[in-house]
Amino acid sequence: MLQAVFNGRGIFVLIAVAAVIISGLLGYLGAKRYLHRPWSYAGLAAVLAAELSVTIFFPSPGHVSGQCVLNRNYGEPFATEQGLLNLAMFVPIGFFGVLAVRRALPVFLGGALLSVFTELCQALAPWVGRSCDSSDVQMNVLGAGVGTLAAWAAVRGTRGELLSERAALKPTAIIFGAGFLACAVVWKIWITPLALDSTSLQIAGSDEKAQAQQVLAAAFDDHFDIANVQLQSGQNGGSDTLLITLETGFAELSWPDKEQLTVSLENSSEPGPGSFPVADVSSAPKDDGDALRIAKRYAQERFPWGLEGSHVKSFPVGDKAEFGWMVSWRSRIDGVLMPMRLDVQINRAGRVSQLLTRNAEGSVTLPPRRVSEKRAIAVASEYSGGAKTGPGNLLAIRREGEWRAQWVVPISAGDDVYPVYVDAETGKVDERASPIQGLPSTPPA
Repeated sequence: MLQAVFNGRGIFVLIAVAAVIISGLLGYLGAKRYLHRPWSYAGLAAVLAAELSVTIFFPSPGHVSGQCVLNRNYGEPFATEQGLLNLAMFVPIGFFGVLAVRRALPVFLGGALLSVFTELCQALAPWVGRSCDSSDVQMNVLGAGVGTLAAWAAVRGTRGELLSERAALKPTAIIFGAGFLACAVVWKIWITPLALDSTSLQIAGSDEKAQAQQVLAAAFDDHFDIANVQLQSGQNGGSDTLLITLETGFAELSWPDKEQLTVSLENSSEPGPGSFPVADVSSAPKDDGDALRIAKRYAQERFPWGLEGSHVKSFPVGDKAEFGWMVSWRSRIDGVLMPMRLDVQINRAGRVSQLLTRNAEGSVTLPPRRVSEKRAIAVASEYSGGAKTGPGNLLAIRREGEWRAQWVVPISAGDDVYPVYVDAETGKVDERASPIQGLPSTPPA
C-alpha cells in the first residue's frame, strides 16, 4: 500500500524526509537549550513533522469536499491496511510525547486533537482535497493511547520521573477544551456529515483469496496472477465485493454469493499479452459477426448458462471498434430484464479483454407491476426537480433478499447521468443504491 501511495512522488518524499530531519534537529537544539530530555523532544518533533507531511501536505488531485464520513462499523478499520497504518502513525506520537513531557493526559488529548484537526483540514483545505473519515480519528486516537501507555509503562519500569497530572489539570482542560470547541464550531458551520455502513477496504482472508483464485481460474485457466485481494463492504444491504488486483488488470467478485464477476484483463486499443486467448481461434475478427462467433465459442465452454433462453447482440467498442467488440447476452421475461448478465469483450486480436458474468441462482419471482414507463419517468423527473430524463428500463433488482421490478430512469445533471429507481409496484422512488448491472460500454437493452 505504501509503495502505491508514494509511487511517482519522489520529490515529495525527499522534501518530507528533509522536513522530518530538520524538525528533529530543531527539537533537539531547542530542548537542549531551554528544556530537558533533548532526544525525546527530537523524536516528538520528527514524528509530528512526519504526520503533518503525509496527511496535510501530501499532494493530492482532489478538491474541497466539505464532507466527513461517519463509519457505523467500528470494527472495520481493524481489518484494513489504512486503519492499521493510522494506528501505527500515532503510536510514536504518544510514545515520544510522554517521554518528552512526562505527563500522559495532555499527550493523549494532544494526539486526539491533532487527529481531529487533520481530518477537518482534509475536508476543508483546498491543497489537501482528501477524505475525512471517522475511522481515521478512531484509529489515530487508539494509536496515541497505545503509545502513551507504552511510554508511561517504560518510564515507570525504569523508575524515571513522571510529573503530576493534577498539577497541570487546569491548563490542560483550558487548552484542549478550547481546541476541541474550535473544532466543533468548524464542524457545525462547514462540515456535512455522511453516515455509511463501511468506508475502507478490508484485508481479505485466506478463504476469500482462495475463492477469488478459483473463480478466475474457471474463466481464464492460469492466465492471470493475483497481486492482492481486498474486501469492500456492501452498502444498503448489498453484497460485499472482493477487489482483486491482477498483475495486468483487475477484477471484482460479489461476496460471499460469488454471483457477479467483473474482469478487466486489458484496456488498450493495442492487444497485448494480458488478454485471454480463446481455444481454436487463430484469426483476428474483422467485424461484429466474427467477434460474436469467438465470444460464443468462449461462452459455450465457460458459461453455458448465459446462452440458454437469452438474446445476444454484438456491437463495437470505440468509434472505429479500436477496442474490439462487446458481445452481450440478456434475458427478458414479460418485459422485465432478468438479473442474468454475460458480457464478453473481444479485442482486435480475437482474445477476451473484458468480462462480466452474473448468474443469479434460483427462480426470480416478481410482485405485480402496476406502474407504466411513462408514470415512472414522471416520478423520476419530479424527484429530481424537473431534470432531463431518458427512456426507462424495467429491471429485476434484488432488494434486501427480495426481487423487485423497478424502472431505471437515467437523469441528466450537467455532464453527469445518474439512475433513479422507481418501483414498478408502488410507484415510489427507491433511494437505495443498486449493483452495477453491466459493463460501462454496454448500451441500454
